[in-house]
Amino acid sequence: MGANWSSPGETENVDGSKQEFSDRLTIAGLGSAWPELLVGTEQLREYAESIYPANSPWLQKLLMVNAQTGVQTRAVLECWNDPMWRGPVPPTIEQVHEAFDKYAPPLTASAARKALDESGFAASAITHMVSVTATNCKCPGYDHLVAKELGISGDAERSLISGSGCAGGLAALRVANSMACASTLRGRPARILVLACELSSINLRAELEAANQSGKLRIGAALFSDGAAAVVVCNDLALTEKTPRLFTIADWCQNVSAETYDEVSVTTVSQGFLVYLSRTLPKHAAAAVHRPLQRLFGGKDVQSFDWALHAGGAAIIDGVAKSVGIPDHHLRATRAVYSTRGNTASVTVLAVLDKLRTMGPGTDDVVVCSFGPGLTVEMARLKRHC
Repeated sequence: MGANWSSPGETENVDGSKQEFSDRLTIAGLGSAWPELLVGTEQLREYAESIYPANSPWLQKLLMVNAQTGVQTRAVLECWNDPMWRGPVPPTIEQVHEAFDKYAPPLTASAARKALDESGFAASAITHMVSVTATNCKCPGYDHLVAKELGISGDAERSLISGSGCAGGLAALRVANSMACASTLRGRPARILVLACELSSINLRAELEAANQSGKLRIGAALFSDGAAAVVVCNDLALTEKTPRLFTIADWCQNVSAETYDEVSVTTVSQGFLVYLSRTLPKHAAAAVHRPLQRLFGGKDVQSFDWALHAGGAAIIDGVAKSVGIPDHHLRATRAVYSTRGNTASVTVLAVLDKLRTMGPGTDDVVVCSFGPGLTVEMARLKRHC
């Protein structure tokens, strides 16, 4: 169940007076941030062959897949060239955590400042934070470090989501939407900062080492990249005349498909995090979108809407497009982000939405969709104002 943006109501103020409210939710700011270093297919070849024998069958398969993904460039951290990540012994998971603590806060804060600046809200005015990552699991989480860097009040309510994988960006937005609705019912303004950060490059050695030891292809090494995204969401009680209205969040939902538990997973090993993507994932993802589409849009012609679809891989994008009948023009933002940044897990769908609003006029209705372990589908229905 999501927001019904046409159903106003009222709540009682402290002084006993009645205050009218609406449960409309507004995206007032968006921001994305990427490391400066971009690498292509040849850079991955050079990286892998500098550590492992070039004639290894598993490596030859990986490089063949790498050349066919459609990802032209991926954003990666400067540690790509750090000798520690290219030595004969992979970094430990402790060193991976240290790298995340070093690189994640400034990168995420950069995306957050863009979203905050656009919204017109100061960091000190944020009432809630919802953060997500699939490439770190320390406690306290990276959201504490980002909040400190931005100057967010210790009174702001914070939630850190784990276990959502690539669906995490929309999962965080869904939680923020529910928080905003709850604040509205309590008669309080909600200015919520949603954050996503993924640093896949610090886990690249873990992926390559696992493939080297098992002799099996691990496709994640050819898909994932680094980045961060931020969204400012607020309820009507937080809006001012000057607050930008980029999108209205009309409704949202989550659906977990039956018999697909093993299609996507992230596990922890002594060198970092490993991603597993099954060969049948694109087929299951293409089939899984129909139930949430029916819940959110009924019989509406979603083929004519713009889509901010998770750029999980060329086969996933093409599979959903064919299953639903989406023309390429309505997936222009997804394909642009995928070709230039690859798959940045939870960050991707928010970065696609950020990209979409810069690509000229579009449809009033926007479908936002991402996939995660489970197989979980997160989906939202937006109304465009930008």
